[in-house]
Amino acid sequence: MKGYTDIHTHILPGVDDGAKSASDALKIIQIAYQNGTRTIILTPHYRGKFKHAPNKLEEEFCLFRKLVAQYFPDINLYLGSEVYYEHQTPELLESGQVLTINNSHYCLLEFQPITLRTQIVTGTSEILRYGFTPIVAHVERYNACREDRLLIDELLEMGALIQINADSVMGKHGHRIMHFCYKLLKEHKVHFIASDAHNVDDRPPLLRDCWWKIYKKYGFEYASQLFYDNAQAVIEDKII
Repeated sequence: MKGYTDIHTHILPGVDDGAKSASDALKIIQIAYQNGTRTIILTPHYRGKFKHAPNKLEEEFCLFRKLVAQYFPDINLYLGSEVYYEHQTPELLESGQVLTINNSHYCLLEFQPITLRTQIVTGTSEILRYGFTPIVAHVERYNACREDRLLIDELLEMGALIQINADSVMGKHGHRIMHFCYKLLKEHKVHFIASDAHNVDDRPPLLRDCWWKIYKKYGFEYASQLFYDNAQAVIEDKII
């Protein structure tokens, strides 16, 4: 492996509830680098007060990428967004008003923890109908997914991809969520493990310990898919 690839982060400074400044963002990047990550997709929220226009995010991204290159020249950065689903989301994606991951057909899609099953299915279906492939972010957070295991199966059958957070796998959010993550992993129903990093304190970009757990439990091939191969396919806009 050429270092881990983290597809879900909130490091781009000053655009959402993640890094507040370039200095803060560089500290997060440093932790990621020291932890073995070499490719990072910056996915600022697109929801509520964080609905920035693509040209604004692209401008901030270009400035930040130049800054990072001065300190970490072998870090690869890409831009996307974490899109909170609303009824107008498919049209916004189609018109280019919301960023996909590296301008690919892959969209990092989030819901509220209390979103109903029917709403998750409808939202995912609509994204697919418009020609985008949703990567459903941190599915372990959604009550509907934990309470109805058939929901994950339905999302997969529709063509969605599944992402879980590394700290959930490591037990940071309790045994119930950790157990749910491991059930999905055992059944190979996960495509990505990401950090969802926001800061250096309670939400840092730590992937290494989780990689080793997955490697020891499920083997190198699956670990590589979760932390590198599938993410690289997304960046290159290839089919997974």
